Amino acid sequence: MSVLRSQRILTEGAIIPGDIVIEHDYIVALLPHGTAEAAADLGSRLLVPGFVDLHSDAVEKEIEPRPGAAFPMENALVELDKKLAMAGITTMFHAIAFNNDALVGLRGHENAARLIELLYRANKEMLAVDNLIHARFEITSFSSAPILMKFIDMGLIRLLSFMDHSPGQGQFKSLEKWKEFHVPVYELNDGQVAAILDEQRHKRNLCGDVLQELARCAAAGGILMASHDDDTPAKIEQMIELGVAISEFPLCLETARYARSKKMITGMGAPNVVRGRSQSGNISARLLVENDLCDFLCSDYHPSSMLQAVYTIKEQVGTDLATAFDFVSATPAGAAGLDDRGAIAAGKLADIVVIEDQLVPRVVMTFKSGKPIYSSLGCLCTCEHA
Repeated sequence: MSVLRSQRILTEGAIIPGDIVIEHDYIVALLPHGTAEAAADLGSRLLVPGFVDLHSDAVEKEIEPRPGAAFPMENALVELDKKLAMAGITTMFHAIAFNNDALVGLRGHENAARLIELLYRANKEMLAVDNLIHARFEITSFSSAPILMKFIDMGLIRLLSFMDHSPGQGQFKSLEKWKEFHVPVYELNDGQVAAILDEQRHKRNLCGDVLQELARCAAAGGILMASHDDDTPAKIEQMIELGVAISEFPLCLETARYARSKKMITGMGAPNVVRGRSQSGNISARLLVENDLCDFLCSDYHPSSMLQAVYTIKEQVGTDLATAFDFVSATPAGAAGLDDRGAIAAGKLADIVVIEDQLVPRVVMTFKSGKPIYSSLGCLCTCEHA
């Protein structure tokens, strides 16, 4: 048994002094401050639930930090796992993309499949945080569907999302926007661009049966489904018919409002909140938060933004700190059906983040299932002394 003591513990929507009693992997009690014996006294540091990240493709940058400079996948997974712990993320859904058949790179289905298999095995054998799989299916990547259905049957996938990156809708409203992103990333010439667009147009008209089959497989396996870059109420309706429950990154207020009216959960990127604008030129996530149209935040591509976004919401939107932390803990945990985490309370996993926030907020210690997986030197000395 171990005890963590602090003047500031986030629990049940309030920040209070207390002693957290941990046994094995779980919190067994939250006692009045100073009443437990042999506690590690963390002073006035803030203790909050571990962050639950439903969507991040940071693993791609860890594998290939520069175009053409790829590192071994196994090494990248271990190094990213350490960075996640330092960012306070204790449950990570790696967003692994299965891209259009004509596009290669990390999002080609062979690489994506290998990465999923490696992540699943590494999570059991050597990683510190919970590394789970969020498979992203490009709706024109027909050859990826059988692979995804096999993985669903094997229990390797926890979240499935549908995305459409063809030009003229969604994230790429114009052909120029599509080219601006895809041409340098995939080193395409004019002939390749024309061929890819022709194939996308053809397959987009035929994708209905593939989507329904994949959605039926996911539903049968109890897999949560999400949509990506929804831009119209009509798109929301299409996704609802497939059984989708989460709208990721809705692109305008109208679509977010419609998703909310249909009882869908909405999520936005934490980097968008911190920067005050979208990297792709879409709507500001702060605007959705201000209008109560955003339920959770994900790191998208920048894990350390999770903590930064919480304090940005507090300072720029006026949300109280306890509620702001729900965007990265309680709400995403609930959306994913992870009832054993997302809160500091008896019966929950002891996934706890220790924060110093007098100046720039920073994670100084992270516990996963009661075990320290990251600590700055000063914080570790405090715990060892206690």
